[in-house]
Amino acid sequence: MFSRFRPQARSILVGLALSAGAVALMGAMPASATDLGPFTCTDKSGGTAGTAATVYDIRVAHHDGYDRLVIGFPTANPMPEYQLTRQATATFVRDASGQPVTLNGSAGIRALLRNADITPGAPSDLKPGLPVIREVTQIGNFERVVSYGVGLATPACYRVLELSGPTRLVIDVQTAADAPAAATVPSAAPTQSMAPSQSTAPSQSTAPSNLATTGHSSQPAQPSGFPMAAVIAGLLVLTAGLAATGIRHVARK
Repeated sequence: MFSRFRPQARSILVGLALSAGAVALMGAMPASATDLGPFTCTDKSGGTAGTAATVYDIRVAHHDGYDRLVIGFPTANPMPEYQLTRQATATFVRDASGQPVTLNGSAGIRALLRNADITPGAPSDLKPGLPVIREVTQIGNFERVVSYGVGLATPACYRVLELSGPTRLVIDVQTAADAPAAATVPSAAPTQSMAPSQSTAPSQSTAPSNLATTGHSSQPAQPSGFPMAAVIAGLLVLTAGLAATGIRHVARK
């Protein structure tokens, strides 16, 4: 009896393994842009009050439909309490000197982090010249309060993401969608052939795409035509069939 049961048992185990693999694939699939949440035109706040954190990196990069600013913390740091405040000008007040500083752009966002400090060597002024984010400058580091001014080309809506491993505060500022590559005019002059979204500071010339820099995974994206959903559905159907067959065989014994 046991010898006859072994093939059915193996079928059930194979089905369970396939099911686990399908679930893992679903979890590993990268989130689409629609999963990141909507852009809103309101002030935002979050994090955990009383949490201590150290800013170790500031990065910016352009993606289709938004400019991304990433404030990085060590993995061991939980997300500190933060406040993001929109303003109609690109002029900020330094903390604690009270001196005004005007950044590139015509509008801005003030990012304030409580119970935080900054590691030596972290970027203090970036001028990436992206479609909307024109400059990011440290404007405060006083009594455990860190603040940055973000100069925007025009007022814009934005969204906020809190990521982990390492801890990152991600600010996506909405831009116009990039034009399709086919729409580029081949005969355009060199100074006109580069889309505004490609104008970045030298430090961004390598187009960083890993989590620690832009908040995006360094894992290559699946080809647009890859039928991942169909493969997963097929695995789940196969699993159900194998399990049902095994159960029927066991019931007959």
